[in-house]
Amino acid sequence: MKGLKKHSHKDRERVIRELVPLIKQKFGDNLVALANDASYARGEDFDYSDLELFAFVKEMPACKEMEGMSRIRDGMLVELIWTTREWYLSKVKEVTEEWYIAGSDTLLPIINEEFIAELNSYRVENLKEKCFMELVRFWPQVQEATAKVLNAVTRKNRDGLPLLVFYMFNDMLVALSLLNRTPYTTMGKFIHEARSFPVKPARFDELLDLIVSGGYTNLSLLKELSIAVFEGFEEIFDKLGLEPYHTSIDPADNPD
Repeated sequence: MKGLKKHSHKDRERVIRELVPLIKQKFGDNLVALANDASYARGEDFDYSDLELFAFVKEMPACKEMEGMSRIRDGMLVELIWTTREWYLSKVKEVTEEWYIAGSDTLLPIINEEFIAELNSYRVENLKEKCFMELVRFWPQVQEATAKVLNAVTRKNRDGLPLLVFYMFNDMLVALSLLNRTPYTTMGKFIHEARSFPVKPARFDELLDLIVSGGYTNLSLLKELSIAVFEGFEEIFDKLGLEPYHTSIDPADNPD
């Protein structure tokens, strides 16, 4: 197998040392800062972890806000994104459709420690309002994903269930992140971190345990818990004064 080879933290350090002069050469005076990202930056990289870096530049070419590369060499995936401070803050730190995972991003400085420290210390203003707005915007995806699971249960579509259940629960986890105004650290910790969230629909943990244990093949229980959790979200919305539903289907009324 050419891909998927085990590598140590020191292996990744060697790749970084190789990359730094190449990055300096590519960007020259346009380079402002360079940092590690993701598992390496958190000190959590393991056997098959990839290596992710962010290069910050003064300006990007016309009509481009960010660019990147993905290379697999010696079984290790190495990714480099280059962009501006403004793009990083608006697309990674601010509340967007990817905030549930991107919002926790922490950089480990390689070049210009002060610049990277400023990015790491950034705090979103009006976080509660922005998260709730994104939650309302996102809610149709939760409805669609849950409806597909209920249809599959009714049709006894066992072949379709694994993927449909995954997408439903992933969307529910996204909604839960926004509801609690807390992004996840990494995909491998979604479920672990969701267990500790203070605001959750009734029976959410039951659905979580059913899916983790593989018990979602119990169709009647899957249907019962999916509906219960969906209704639990609605009850929380009512208490918070959030309205994800509409009285009009006229596209002229689209708030976007």
